[in-house]
Amino acid sequence: MKLIRQFDVFEKTRDEIFEEIEIEDFDLETVKGFIDNVNSDPLLYNSYKIEGEIKLYFEKLGYKFSTERYEYFLCCYQDNREPKFK
Repeated sequence: MKLIRQFDVFEKTRDEIFEEIEIEDFDLETVKGFIDNVNSDPLLYNSYKIEGEIKLYFEKLGYKFSTERYEYFLCCYQDNREPKFK
């Protein structure tokens, strides 16, 4: 099982997902420093809105956010698919 960390992108005018952006080289310990109440979710399995310090952190890594039109959430998923090639 592999954990996928990504941004789920929603248009502000609609209540459905617009895009999923996988996060390369996710640093769990660094990101935890930007999130309140990590004691109840130490592995960050819950969804977190990208705003404030966490937004600035990811922007420094090269991610761009169009917050006028979209809302971004840090999400975690399990990839249970079998690899195509072994």
